[in-house]
Amino acid sequence: MHDVPGITLRSTSRIAAMSTIVFALAAIVWFVLEGTPPRLGFEDTDDPAIMVGFIRQHSEVFVQAGAMLVLMAISLAIAVLAIEEVVRPRSGGVGLRSTSAFGIFSAAFFLFGGAVRIGSSGPLLHMAGLREAWGEGAYVAAQVVSQAVLIGGIFAVCLWAVGLSLIVLRTKVIPLALCALGILPAFRIVSGLLGPLDLLPDVGVLWVISIASIFGTILWCLILGIVLLRRSLGSEVGSGTR
Repeated sequence: MHDVPGITLRSTSRIAAMSTIVFALAAIVWFVLEGTPPRLGFEDTDDPAIMVGFIRQHSEVFVQAGAMLVLMAISLAIAVLAIEEVVRPRSGGVGLRSTSAFGIFSAAFFLFGGAVRIGSSGPLLHMAGLREAWGEGAYVAAQVVSQAVLIGGIFAVCLWAVGLSLIVLRTKVIPLALCALGILPAFRIVSGLLGPLDLLPDVGVLWVISIASIFGTILWCLILGIVLLRRSLGSEVGSGTR
């Protein structure tokens, strides 16, 4: 007889793995796209006039970055729900549901940020065509809104990663070494809370570590997806030999 619950769990684990990997890869592409203006000679990305000029010449990059954010949102939402199903047999309860909620919040933030990026370039260029100052003001508005929701999305995905690390630390669903890497998103949480309150010393290395922790969180997600994929494939091979 086939172990139907086991087959279902392996299938869910594979979905969790693939969606987590897609999220991490999409996030990497998004970061690369965000760094496009300086690479093309638009050095001062804080200058609205320069960035309006960039969007006028390379509007597709703005839209592509938004598309990656939407892909991140969709894949993260699937990953969060699938991973909850995988972990639930060993550790259900409020802690797991709360952790998953942070992941869903993060997906919502990324979806909103992606929608702003995709939908703002056309109206922005139209307004810039009417009056340059209007276009610059539209860019500032879109940038402030998108940056706010993206900071919220990164913060929420860090909460999800840290919460999941603590949960699986007890259940041994993933390797302990990966749980230990949860310190990377944890630093982002601390800096994200204490930094705006001026409770951290004004040391440049802390800013570097804070930015590096974002990449560390993406790396954590990528490794998590690879571990889940290997385990799902391994359990499938093991069940097939019985």
